[in-house]
Amino acid sequence: MGNFGIKIMTETDSFHTSELGLKMTALKIPFPNPKTNYISVPGASGNIDLSEVFGRVLYEDRSNVTFEFVLRGNFDLWEVVTFRIATMIHGKKCKVIVDNDLSHYYVCRLSVDRSKSKRSVGTITLSGTAESFKYDIYNTAEEWLWDTFDFEEGVLREYNEITVNEYNKELVLIGGIMPQVPVFTVKNVNELKLTYAGRTYDMPEDGTYRFPAIVVAENDITLSFTGTGIVTINYRGAYL
Repeated sequence: MGNFGIKIMTETDSFHTSELGLKMTALKIPFPNPKTNYISVPGASGNIDLSEVFGRVLYEDRSNVTFEFVLRGNFDLWEVVTFRIATMIHGKKCKVIVDNDLSHYYVCRLSVDRSKSKRSVGTITLSGTAESFKYDIYNTAEEWLWDTFDFEEGVLREYNEITVNEYNKELVLIGGIMPQVPVFTVKNVNELKLTYAGRTYDMPEDGTYRFPAIVVAENDITLSFTGTGIVTINYRGAYL
């Protein structure tokens, strides 16, 4: 754990904090606050709660996200390292992968917090916000790399070029909290159709299809196929 830290990726840069001689000493990634909507009714006790009027709980961004580091070795380099980090990430949107959770990333907007960074003790603090959910490193159409997969808590979703025929007609899509509409890419099709929640959808020719009524959210869903073809299903798991 000597090089424990985070990997940060912006549109132009990608680096691990250990490459700058930093060791992470603390991190805080709070859960997002739910968006609530209460309406006061004159002359009545209590309120009308419309927080789940759209059928699910919605969330604010995660606020007060912080990553605290100490400079290993020469504190004289503190100003140089601080300036370098600020140049690469200050105020920018970035992806962050924490070393103890390599299967997921957060989408953050971080800045160097000078008020919490102290040259005298070689500390540097990054602070900012993050999107409500953390995301799987790989989407369901990509091949997982086993060296980053968490065999104890990880959820494997891999739906790449699945052969649909008379022996393989059903497929379970694993949920992941944030609702998403999967994208279906099909080839070598012959009267290929899928059924979900009592409704059937045609995929008559090779190409890409998206059906807004098919949503993968907190619960797993089961798709049933008829006909034949090769199907790739693309969405990305997301969690609190």
